[in-house]
Amino acid sequence: MLSVQTNILAMNANRQLGMITKKNAKTSEKLSSGYRINRAADDAAGLSISEKMRRQIRGLTQAAANAQDGISLVQIGEGALNEVHDMLQRANELAVKAATGTLQDADRAMIDAEIQQLKGEIDKTAQNTTFNEINIFPEDGLQPEAGFSEVYEFDLTYNLADGSVTINGMSDNVSGADAAMSRAAVNPTSSGGALATKIATEFIPKAAEQILDAFPSLKNEIGSETLNIKITVKSIDGKGSMLARAGYSYYPSGSPTKRGFNLEIQFDSKDFGMADAEGTGSMAEALQSTIAHELMHSVMQYVLPIPMKKSLPEWFKEGVAQLSGGGFPTNWNNTLIAYAKQLTDENDASQDANIKNYLKKYTPVNRPYGHGYLAAAYAGWLANGKGAVTSANIAAGMDKIMEELIKGKSLGTAIQNCTGLSEATIRSHITNSGGDALEFVRKLSYNSLGGAGSVITSSLDVAGVIDGSGGGGGGPVNPVDPSDPSNKPMGVAGGGRLLELQVGAEPGQHIAVPLYQMSTDALGLSATNVKTTDDADLAIDEIKAAIHMVSNVRSEYGAIQNRLEHTINNLKNIAENTAAAESRIRDADIAEEMVDYSNNQILMQAGASMLSQANQQSERILTLLG
Repeated sequence: MLSVQTNILAMNANRQLGMITKKNAKTSEKLSSGYRINRAADDAAGLSISEKMRRQIRGLTQAAANAQDGISLVQIGEGALNEVHDMLQRANELAVKAATGTLQDADRAMIDAEIQQLKGEIDKTAQNTTFNEINIFPEDGLQPEAGFSEVYEFDLTYNLADGSVTINGMSDNVSGADAAMSRAAVNPTSSGGALATKIATEFIPKAAEQILDAFPSLKNEIGSETLNIKITVKSIDGKGSMLARAGYSYYPSGSPTKRGFNLEIQFDSKDFGMADAEGTGSMAEALQSTIAHELMHSVMQYVLPIPMKKSLPEWFKEGVAQLSGGGFPTNWNNTLIAYAKQLTDENDASQDANIKNYLKKYTPVNRPYGHGYLAAAYAGWLANGKGAVTSANIAAGMDKIMEELIKGKSLGTAIQNCTGLSEATIRSHITNSGGDALEFVRKLSYNSLGGAGSVITSSLDVAGVIDGSGGGGGGPVNPVDPSDPSNKPMGVAGGGRLLELQVGAEPGQHIAVPLYQMSTDALGLSATNVKTTDDADLAIDEIKAAIHMVSNVRSEYGAIQNRLEHTINNLKNIAENTAAAESRIRDADIAEEMVDYSNNQILMQAGASMLSQANQQSERILTLLG
C-alpha cells in the first residue's frame, strides 16, 4: 500500500540507523578508553569480577612494597649488628690481650678504657638504629639468646564427638623409640619436648572434654567431623608477654566438610616449662588457663555459623575464652582478688567502693581479657536467671547465648533475648557498676579466691583449670603494685617486640619480624671490664656469649630477608597473572573492536542512504497524482 501519512520504509530505516549509531558509539567508546567494560551495563557480572580482582591486584602490589620495606628495615638492623660484631671482636681481642701476665694493672686500665668506649658505642648503636622512627632494637625488645631455640611440633587429629586423639605426625625432634613408647613422645631429656608431649596428649583432650561438657549447645552442634590440630612449642616473643596464640586455616568453599579447618596453637617455650606442665612450676595455673582459653576459641570458631573475627567484638571473644581459661591466673584481675581477700564472705560490702573505683578505670572494649571476662560472666549469670554466682550457673547462661548464636542470631540479639539487656548495657553496667553488676563482681571475685574463676571446672575456686589441682581459700593479702612484674597481665605481646608486616591482600597475612634488645645489658656486658687478669678471663667468656647472641640475631634477620625476597617474587607472580586474567575480562580487544567499528561505519552509511531513499517515496506518490 502506498501512503502519504505514514512512511513505514522511512521509519524502519530510521530505527535501524539509530541502532547502528548507538552500537557504533559504544564501539568508539571502547576504542577510545581501551576497556570493554566502561559501565556496569556493559557486563554486570564481568564488572563485579573485575573489581574483585583489581582489589586483589592492588593489595598484592602494596603487599610487595610492604615486604620490600621489611627488607629495608631488616637490612638496617643487620648492618648495625655488623658494626656491633666488629666492636665485640675488638673487645675480645683487647680482653685476650689484658689476660696475659706480662701486663701491669696500669696497662690493663688503659685497655679497659677502650673496652668501655666500645660498650658505650654498642649502647648508642642500639638506641639510634631506627627505620621510619621505629627503634629496631627497643629497650623492651626480645632478649637475644646465645643458643638457638628448638621447635617442637605435633600433628593431631582430634575427634570432637568422642574425644579421641590420633597422632598423625611429629617434628624431627621425635625419636623412633620414644614414638613407639607413647606414640607422640619427644626426647624426654628436653623440657620443651616433654612439655609439648604433655600438652598434646593430656591437656588438649581433657580441656576439650571439659569445654563441651560445660557448654552442651556446642557439643550438640558437633557432628562427625574432626579437627586437625598442630601443637607447637617454641620461642614466640620472650618471657612475660604473649603466652600462646591460635591460628586457623579454612578448607576451600564448597568442601563437603561443613566447618572443617586446620587449627594451630603455639605455646611460648620462654613462658612455660615441664615443671609447669607437672604442676610444680610458677606458671602451672597460667599454662592450663592458656590451653583452655585458646581451645575455647577454636571450638567456638568451629561450631558458630558466623566468622568470629568479623562478627563478634573482641571483648566477647576474649571474655568467653577467659570464662574457660579463668579470669584470674594471668593477672588481669589481681586488684579484685586483693580486695576479695579482705572480705569475710560474698555478701560483705566493705570493699564495694574500692571495687567500683577499679571497675571504672577500664571498659570491656579496652580491656577484653580483664573487664571482657567480667562482662561475659555477668551476661552468663543474667541469662541463667541470676541466682548463685557459681561456675555452673554462669556456664549455663552463656550456653543459652551460644545456642542463640548457633541459630544465626547476632550477638546483640542473642544477649537481648537471653538477658533482657542490650550488649551496650551489659558493658556499661560492668564499667559503671550499674544494675547488680557491682554485687556480681564482688561475689565472683570472692568465690574465685585461690582459684582461676573458670566455668569449665567444678567450682570457681579451682586453680588447675584442667587437672583440678589447688584452689580453696585465699592466703595472705598481697599489695597490688602495677609496676611489679608479677602483677603484669599476661597473654598479650609486648608492643615493641614483634613487628608485623602485612604481606598479602587479605587480613592476617603477616610475617613477624622480632625486635631484639641490643644494649650491653641485654648482651650481658654491663659489668664487663679487664682491670685485672681475673676480670679479663671473665670478660672473654662474656664477650664470647655476646658474639653468639649477635650472630643468632643476624642469622635470623638474614633468614627473614631471604624469606621476604621469596615472598615478593611470589606476590609479583600472583599480581601479574591476576592482572592478565582481569585484563581478559575488562580490556577491549582492539582488533575485534576495529572490525566492528568498520562494519558499523558501512552500515551507518548504508542506513543513511536507505533513509534518504525512503524519504523520497512521497515524491514518487505525487507522480501518480499528476
